[in-house]
Amino acid sequence: MGSLSALNHPLQYPTARRDVSVIDDYHGVKIADPYRWLEDPDAEEVKEFVQEQVTLTESVLKTCDTREKLREKITKSFDHPRYYAPFKRGNKYFYFYNTGLQAQDVLYVQDCLEGEPEVLLDPNGFSEDGTVSLNTLSISEDAKYLAYGLSTSGSDWITIKVMHVENKIVEADTLNWVKFTSISWTHDSKGFFYSRYPAPKEGENFDAGTETNASLYHELYYHFVGTDQAEDILCWRDPENPKYMFGAGVTDDGKL
Repeated sequence: MGSLSALNHPLQYPTARRDVSVIDDYHGVKIADPYRWLEDPDAEEVKEFVQEQVTLTESVLKTCDTREKLREKITKSFDHPRYYAPFKRGNKYFYFYNTGLQAQDVLYVQDCLEGEPEVLLDPNGFSEDGTVSLNTLSISEDAKYLAYGLSTSGSDWITIKVMHVENKIVEADTLNWVKFTSISWTHDSKGFFYSRYPAPKEGENFDAGTETNASLYHELYYHFVGTDQAEDILCWRDPENPKYMFGAGVTDDGKL
């Protein structure tokens, strides 16, 4: 732990008001929730409270005289090359590699285990500020296509794109409103199963990634490569259980 000896005055913590009027009744048991107002990230009162917390935290951390030494130690510990186990699709091998201090691992491809590796997908170039990251990916059985999901600012929402592995051209396919999903290709490489939520209704105020309410009505779809998302086939939904989530995986013999 670093020393905070320079902190020679009592900390002034932000005041979080209690709203005693918020009480839930669960089967006759009353449960108070006095700080529920903090669950609305768009409320001005919440924004002010968060900023006060940030200011307080920074005022304390800047007095830590070993903070830079700790940063150097952590950086040194991570500064070494890291290879991940290769996996095979079709006649190609794929693996992730990190030179040491890259924010995200890079996906490489090669024609054989002794072949020359090529960068297939480098998530570090998705955005200048590094806020766009690789969330999930899946390669078709014949190694023709790579489907991958991108996330922004740590959000659970992802956008799925499709790349042609041989020439590294990204197809026009763009799948939105995807969340809590796997990507499972059918063995004919014509498309894949994925899960998503219904798109917000027109005019609905929705800021994906900062919402605090639960997502409802998870759906399972099948997407054909080269088609618009509006043409995707709805495979399963359960309107009677809006909180349920669904996924699909193609088995080794090519069946669900």
